Amino acid sequence: MAPDWVAAEMPPGYHTRLGEIERLSADLRAMDPFGRLLWAAGRPLAEAVRDAFLALKFEAEFTPEPEGTGIAVNVDAGRLLLHVAPSVGVIRKKDASLAHGFQMLHELAEPNDRVVLVANSDPATRPLDRAAGIEPDAVALLRRMGVNFLASPTLFRLWILSLHDAERGRSYVQRLHEQDGGIFHPPT
Repeated sequence: MAPDWVAAEMPPGYHTRLGEIERLSADLRAMDPFGRLLWAAGRPLAEAVRDAFLALKFEAEFTPEPEGTGIAVNVDAGRLLLHVAPSVGVIRKKDASLAHGFQMLHELAEPNDRVVLVANSDPATRPLDRAAGIEPDAVALLRRMGVNFLASPTLFRLWILSLHDAERGRSYVQRLHEQDGGIFHPPT
């Protein structure tokens, strides 16, 4: 590594380029954690989910549950109570995550809250090539309970959208809260 004084000896433009590289590197480091929305599960995915809602300018915090995968997000009309599935795979009707969603609905939800199950079904597959991530029987059960399903790549797309149009990204989150059960479909 070069001594500290070398930078002072470099020609004009060196410092400008060095500053730009440092700024770009910081931008990349800030974006990298959102990639976990595409490949992570459990607590790492839950952290990425919380960070995505914070980036969308919502108040978001972990709920006090043992797994550390519950998140409460304050929206205009109430709260989103999110349960992040602890593992990858397609959600089936008898999946423990559905039972956990019902438990959140029963024990934590207030009248203006919406419970949302967040999952990453197939992290080894490119998001556009993935199946829905939840079986039809499980979707029918969610609809009856008024619980929504949010695939983590959908949240990734909302985050990307918010980089270009923050208000539009936030409006989709409001739509997620308004939806009364089923799969939340993202903007195209």
